[in-house]
Amino acid sequence: MPSPVDRLFRRARFFVRRVVSFDYDRVRQFATQSAKLSRAPRWWVMLDMAWCAVRYETTFENYSEWDFRILKGRERKTYMTDPRSFHLSRRLNDDSKRGVFDDKLQFAARFGDELGREWVDVSEIDADAFAAFLGRHDRVISKNPRGVGGNGITVRDTAAIADAAALREELVASGETLVEELLVQHPEMARLYPGSVNSLRVVTYLDPDGEVHVLAAVLKIGNGGVIDNFSSGGMYTMLGDDGRALHAAADEEAHAYETHPLTGVRITGFQVPLYDEVLALVDRLARRVPELPYIGWDIAITPERPVVIEGNHNSGVFQSKPTVSGIRQGLLPRYRAAMRF
Repeated sequence: MPSPVDRLFRRARFFVRRVVSFDYDRVRQFATQSAKLSRAPRWWVMLDMAWCAVRYETTFENYSEWDFRILKGRERKTYMTDPRSFHLSRRLNDDSKRGVFDDKLQFAARFGDELGREWVDVSEIDADAFAAFLGRHDRVISKNPRGVGGNGITVRDTAAIADAAALREELVASGETLVEELLVQHPEMARLYPGSVNSLRVVTYLDPDGEVHVLAAVLKIGNGGVIDNFSSGGMYTMLGDDGRALHAAADEEAHAYETHPLTGVRITGFQVPLYDEVLALVDRLARRVPELPYIGWDIAITPERPVVIEGNHNSGVFQSKPTVSGIRQGLLPRYRAAMRF
């Protein structure tokens, strides 16, 4: 385990990097959001953000997302942060195996039996084979195999594709070479919001004794777009151990939604269908690449079963937002108990 000196050096190095890459406009945006939670002026909030970056290893985004402005020191100490998660990922996960998760084509090949959908690499097949693939599906989604955060993703209705050969050339040129059958989600998930596949992020840790721990489970919900990512206008809420939403969902702008604004479906208390099967699935997935024991899995629920969308060896951190949930404790104790640090 790192010594106190090592930890102090790590925190100082992280702070210096944050200063070097300082984006004043974005930091001011987060500070303005946080200042609304108290009577403190924005300049004071920005100083507090800098202090938390050193003391608790928060990013400025973390500070705003988890309402650090209103938390006491003992409460702040309980939060897992993105930098802490990154350090754990670097320490626990084998660098030489990360390509399985960094490249969606490698991931599809490795976890094909758990994908629940047909896929092709358009750079490896000809136009006729691609046309045949399109003919088997009503809707498809193309992806850049190395894209992150929902970037490089396009959904298409196959009936509107007039020239499969031309589309293939376009996809190869743009780098969206992975094309998949678009998943049909479970009716209950579609009732929540039908415009995107509403997925789960389930963060797992496979300990040295072979036990799989669920560190966090999150319901991600689209809101007007075709993807449910938080950074692309979506929202999320935390799930209890039974797969039920613990509280309202929040988006990146700190709006809270007890019910979905477009469908009117109540989010608080929403029960994810087939959740026992979700837990069984992530248990199987976590054991498949034991060299990377700390992974965040994106899971979709189809009418028949849960399937895996992708895995993230450097998973973002999800925790309850205090002003939305009333919960003022983060998940760091849960991580520590499972990982024994």
